[in-house]
Amino acid sequence: MSEPESTTTSPQDAAPTQIVGDALEQEVVTSDAALAQEGAAPAAPVPPEPAPAVAPAKRKRKKERGKWAARVVLALLFLLGFFLSVVPAGRAVLRGAVILPSLLSASQSPLLQVAGESIAHTQQQITASTGPVYLDIYAPTSAPPPIPGSREAVVIIPGIGDNRTDPQLINLSESLARAGIVVVDLTTPDLIAFNILPSESDAVVKTFQYTAHLPGVNPNSIGIVGFSGGSVLACLAAADPRIQHQVAFITLFGTLFDAAQLLRDFGRRSVTADGEVIPFHPYADPIIVMSQLVGNTLPPDEAQLFINGLAPGGTPLSNPDAELTTPGAAAAYHLIAGDEPDRVDQNMAALSPAVRTLLKQLSPSQFYTQIRCPIYLLHDHNDPAVPFTESRDFDAALTAIGHPHEYEEFGIFHHTEITSGFGLGPLLTDGSKLYRILTGVLLPGA
Repeated sequence: MSEPESTTTSPQDAAPTQIVGDALEQEVVTSDAALAQEGAAPAAPVPPEPAPAVAPAKRKRKKERGKWAARVVLALLFLLGFFLSVVPAGRAVLRGAVILPSLLSASQSPLLQVAGESIAHTQQQITASTGPVYLDIYAPTSAPPPIPGSREAVVIIPGIGDNRTDPQLINLSESLARAGIVVVDLTTPDLIAFNILPSESDAVVKTFQYTAHLPGVNPNSIGIVGFSGGSVLACLAAADPRIQHQVAFITLFGTLFDAAQLLRDFGRRSVTADGEVIPFHPYADPIIVMSQLVGNTLPPDEAQLFINGLAPGGTPLSNPDAELTTPGAAAAYHLIAGDEPDRVDQNMAALSPAVRTLLKQLSPSQFYTQIRCPIYLLHDHNDPAVPFTESRDFDAALTAIGHPHEYEEFGIFHHTEITSGFGLGPLLTDGSKLYRILTGVLLPGA
């Protein structure tokens, strides 16, 4: 029996095994020897598989996608900046967002104080047909921005009484001015004395014309804002042929629509809305205004008796029907006092022609079709001075004739002043409504 032949691996056979590595060398030699014993040729070593060539391509595609995403983001940021700084609607949106926190908090926000414009407060007096008009002007101290090149202005009629030092009025005026708007607050001796007369609308027209000549103001971007009784004068001025086609908008907060209906609501001490009778108890100020309105139609001595009998802290008349001798005076007394809710229709029918005329002259329902500009209506649902149903009626009338307008009801105001103590929900809900109105009001000057 012959001895088995020894197998020797040549350098050519061993070279591939070096590619695999020293760790595999022994395994390959052993395998070849076994195959030689069986008479078979040794298998060629398997070269290692090359690394996948797709990784660099994937990285390249990811890099390209990243570049495109960055470009899209930059483009969107550019468009947003362009919209907020150049497009009128965008500028109105931005300014509204800056002003809104100050209105809801009844104090200027830190953002507005830091980012807003420097302002100056000056006082001026002009003359209307009824006498002096006192103006408080809040205006930016710098020149108008290049775009749009001029400033919007608002004439504010803050209502009845002397409201010039009211903190919320000052906050509103300063906040609007810091946002780049020229603000002119007005009042008159009659308004300070709680007298509202149709002739006072001339004071609003003269103030509007004065504002149109202030430096930097665009005469076609002036709106009028009326609070409470001031809303009636805002409507009268907007319907005046002297400025009828120049008024950019009017904003009416807590307005009345039909003064005769308002007097009925006083008499009933309730309103009807959505099929429900809702109690309405007017507080002191509207009672004073209504009593002085009627008192203006009475002889001086009887007017004083009438007004004192209805004034808070005054002496109510024990027998109005006997103490008030002018026809219709006793009926008006009962309506304002609300002491004969079952006789409202009879007392309304007994009013004097002079009182009826005044009520018509102070009712926007008689002349709203002569107003050409957009109208913004705001009313609190629990208003204790003028019931919200007045603005609802105004809204319905404007809708019927297709007049451009907006109407929003709120729940966070006391008549026309913001109140505290509400949760986040009501603030967000009413805040969004106020913001929508605010952006519309800011659009003419954007």
